Amino acid sequence: MNAPVIEVRGLVNMFGNQVVHDGLDFSVRRGEIMGIVGGSGAGKSVLLRSIIGLQRPKSGAILVEGRDITRMNTWELLEVQKLWGVLFQSGALFSSLTLRQNVALPLQECLKVSHRLADELGRVKINLVGLPPDACNKYPGELSGGMVKRAGLARALALDPKVLFLDEPTAGLDPISADAFDKLIHGLSRSLDLAIVMITHDLNSLYSICDRIAVLVDKKIRIGTLEEHLRDSHPWIREYFHGERSNALLTKG
Repeated sequence: MNAPVIEVRGLVNMFGNQVVHDGLDFSVRRGEIMGIVGGSGAGKSVLLRSIIGLQRPKSGAILVEGRDITRMNTWELLEVQKLWGVLFQSGALFSSLTLRQNVALPLQECLKVSHRLADELGRVKINLVGLPPDACNKYPGELSGGMVKRAGLARALALDPKVLFLDEPTAGLDPISADAFDKLIHGLSRSLDLAIVMITHDLNSLYSICDRIAVLVDKKIRIGTLEEHLRDSHPWIREYFHGERSNALLTKG
């Protein structure tokens, strides 16, 4: 079994007197895809922001390859952030840059490579996510929703990360495009031995590609396979995984 690339220990997040997370403990291993689900206000985005260093928790530790990012200064954190890539829901591409320039930017900024090498590596990443060569010189506004997602994924892969964080990766996509994107994510995880952490409400994604699922409930976290969650008696978990939509997918599968 692969060693954890991320370990969260006793994580507490608060806003004023409101406790969002009360002692979360879990780990993510290389080569696995972990889905994160939870009701409104359960703190899915807060958890993601904590792990990638955009929000400092009230207490607890977040270890990336054994290094606690909660104890790092700004420069140390910037260095360790090179170990992961992030795909935000909107793609978060720079509208004034072409796709090739968007993907090349982190290579030039973080690795200080030449413009020519950044351009060549950028084209490799664009090809890796299944975009055609002629997409390289297009601007985000000229791309379809599915292409924007793939473009954002190409940029997230620019620095050859060990972990990918995906925020609602199939949101806004039609079923065919969403299924194709799921297959792309699964293939990348297996071929590159990537750890992938994805916040999603897409039941198809949870059922088809996630190795384990993290459920945020009652300010805690419950980690398990789909089969384990299906046996969980917690009311919210039962409603989520045994609702009409879930049952339809399970019957279909």
